[in-house]
Amino acid sequence: MSPQNIKLANFLAANKVSDDNKKMIPRWWSGGISGACSQCIVAPFDLLETQMIFLRKDMTMVDYVKIAIKKHGFLSLYDGLSAQFLRQLSYTTLRFHLYQVGKRYVDEYNFLHKVCVASISGLVAGIVGIPCELVNTRMHVDRLLKVKYRRNYKNVFDGLHRIWRDEGFRALYTGGLCSFTRATIINIGQNAMYDQSKMMYTHYYAWNEDSKILHITSSLTAAVLCVPLVQPIEILKTMQMNRTTGYLTTTSEKITYMMRFGIRGLFRGIMPNLLRMIPQTIIMFLLYEQLRFQFGYYE
Repeated sequence: MSPQNIKLANFLAANKVSDDNKKMIPRWWSGGISGACSQCIVAPFDLLETQMIFLRKDMTMVDYVKIAIKKHGFLSLYDGLSAQFLRQLSYTTLRFHLYQVGKRYVDEYNFLHKVCVASISGLVAGIVGIPCELVNTRMHVDRLLKVKYRRNYKNVFDGLHRIWRDEGFRALYTGGLCSFTRATIINIGQNAMYDQSKMMYTHYYAWNEDSKILHITSSLTAAVLCVPLVQPIEILKTMQMNRTTGYLTTTSEKITYMMRFGIRGLFRGIMPNLLRMIPQTIIMFLLYEQLRFQFGYYE
């Protein structure tokens, strides 16, 4: 451990919020409940991010929202909500719990150790989350497709059943490589970066560990750093999951389509993604910390 990490570890060890110097551990279900609650608020931005990736016309998010509400109604902004709920209750529950368990076996003051734990937990949780993410993505873009290509899934369970029945079990993991990569980056950008930000802010500003200001600032830092890293992968994943829609069937077509607006094409939809990720991350970690304080236990 470097001298700087030793100094930080000693400072944090002396300022822990604990009972007999033991740290409070969150319940295994805390991450999923927090993620599902936050998703209720940011669901429209999740849909807008996906749909803007497929827009052939260069327009702002505000202009597109006006068109979408006028054409399909306000509730259309919540297409795919059932898939988002199931994904949060499964994938987010698993990645949070695995990350918390994994941290017990590494040096919690070493950022690289936390990155490794976050990567592994994100990859494992991705196995559970990809099918729901596939249904969610397809439900998001359905209104943009020609009638003959629309799938018209009623809900997440109908979508999962029809994909397995019509396309086979392997189709549930369409876009799996991009989704696994995304799950890894998300877990690093959210969980590992959140923990690291908490440590740094606690060290430099002497904030108490149960301070809501600390939780908000740390989650904001994690979200802002995570979005630019994940956005290009998000675009590739979205196109891969919708490869049966009649276009963008080859890799060259996908790359050409991504770059249709120049370098901005790599970050198409980043504004709704920021508007989704920032409040979602803040709300999720605020709830997560409150659930830890209210229902957690001492190791």
